[in-house]
Amino acid sequence: MTDTAAETIEFVVNGARVCVDASGAAGMNLLDFLRARGLTGAKEGCAEGECGAWAVAFVAPFRSASAYRVVNSCLLPVALAAGQEVITVEGLASNGTLAPSQQAMARAGGSQCGYCTPGFVMSLFAEQYRPDRTGPCDPLAMAGNLCRCTGYRPIRDVHMFRFERP
Repeated sequence: MTDTAAETIEFVVNGARVCVDASGAAGMNLLDFLRARGLTGAKEGCAEGECGAWAVAFVAPFRSASAYRVVNSCLLPVALAAGQEVITVEGLASNGTLAPSQQAMARAGGSQCGYCTPGFVMSLFAEQYRPDRTGPCDPLAMAGNLCRCTGYRPIRDVHMFRFERP
């Protein structure tokens, strides 16, 4: 009889290492996993990956550095997060201070009901730190995010903020 250790899926969420039993995560998407852990900023709007409410960021290699890549957590199996660093909208704020992308969305009045806001914020966050960006953020970085309350004018205006690089 062979003793086999249970396989685990390991990744980082908002700076904290996570180990998940692979058999327990079978068939679970990253969105449901995060929400079950109390990280409820990302949401399931359409369950087809077309609304943007599902947005989380992966830290991805970019040339000789790294960049943030927005990924669709409602369609991504937890197993595909193995070895990744995941950042949720809750992970952007630090010591009670909102991140620049969150502050800009609030200043521009880009949130009404708040359902879509985390997706827009995560897309803006990734664009803010895009290594080859110069000047204002590219409004096309918000493509794939839907809003049914606020209208797009205040959300589009957020892109005009000139975010400083850290």
